[in-house]
Amino acid sequence: MSTRRARPQHEHRAPVAVAVLVNLALSLFLPSEVLFFPSWVVPAIGLSLLIPLVVFNPRRLTRETTWSRWLSFALAILLTVANQLTVVRTVDQLLHGHPDGGAVLLTALQVWVSSIIAFGLVYWELDRGGPVARRRPDLFARDEADFQFPQETDPATAAWRPVYLDYLYVALTNMMAFSPTDTMPMTVRAKMIMAYQSIGGFILLALVISRAVNIIS
Repeated sequence: MSTRRARPQHEHRAPVAVAVLVNLALSLFLPSEVLFFPSWVVPAIGLSLLIPLVVFNPRRLTRETTWSRWLSFALAILLTVANQLTVVRTVDQLLHGHPDGGAVLLTALQVWVSSIIAFGLVYWELDRGGPVARRRPDLFARDEADFQFPQETDPATAAWRPVYLDYLYVALTNMMAFSPTDTMPMTVRAKMIMAYQSIGGFILLALVISRAVNIIS
């Protein structure tokens, strides 16, 4: 009889760190027209928050303190707020036109990818108290779930725990379908954040399509 292999007890640091670095790298290549600050500000702050977290848990997320929890939350908030400010400026550029239409469309793609990474990080931090708490049976049983994954409804995979890439997938499908797919938001805060992400993704996509039609015409 085949058995399912259980997930590692503690989550790997690498996928989260790589996603954050990709997000910070994308912000370096955004044109000044869509930035509220110089392009180096967000990467500099982001790295100053990420480095202590990597030093504290270099390979797996095995421990957590008050300062590391707040630092991890601050990183997620930084990326999300910076992304949303860029979305506002990008929408403004799409609405009022730009001499280089191709550059605007490329910028919109960068913002779209950054939004998926940032919101995935927010969902990852919020659900059941975060990645470290989700691996503690006492906290997992006590904390309210913000999301319900299909694996959590199957007794055969009761020990399964989501990792960052699972939340990245939730953010990706929410940006593309503008609604939940296989993973359901369970709390009001999760529903409101997903709704906000969907609205922003819909507006950005609608304006990009409109702009692309104008460029082709």
